[in-house]
Amino acid sequence: MDVSVHVLVIPENARLMQVVETSEGNTTTIEGKIIDNVEIPSPPNPSGNCPICRWNLKHKYDYMDVLLLSQFINSKGGMISRKITGLCNEEHEKISVCVQMAHRAGLLPDHKPKLPEGFVRKPKLILNRYYTRYPIDSVRPIYNKGRKWCKVPMPISHPILKDNITYGSKPLRFNH
Repeated sequence: MDVSVHVLVIPENARLMQVVETSEGNTTTIEGKIIDNVEIPSPPNPSGNCPICRWNLKHKYDYMDVLLLSQFINSKGGMISRKITGLCNEEHEKISVCVQMAHRAGLLPDHKPKLPEGFVRKPKLILNRYYTRYPIDSVRPIYNKGRKWCKVPMPISHPILKDNITYGSKPLRFNH
């Protein structure tokens, strides 16, 4: 008999559910048990102004943290207002920049507005690139930035993210 236990958080009810998977022969039983006596963890910095400052995440996220970003956007992909999210002005700007970069990178495919019936989108360029073809604060892609030997550096990140921590050996690049 093999038993494995996983813990799952249900945010709507703010209850914790324990998923128990039991294997007996050819049958596998998966059941969820609600845990009632759970201590809610306290933030490491309770005097912070916003949720990001309270949990010490100020310079530790970027556009690839989709789970963090999806908490601050609505189903159509727009930002939820500061009054509802409780973010400070600086973090709200950083989150909105990261959401824009994540949309361009294609990391938020479920958060797109519904298009009217019969609407046909313009085909996107297939350039085998990530999101580096779009300059900051622009909707149109950059097609050419010069010859191979005299290329002009193309900005690929936002200056508001310059204080972020890098966990790799290479420094954060703002030009491509």
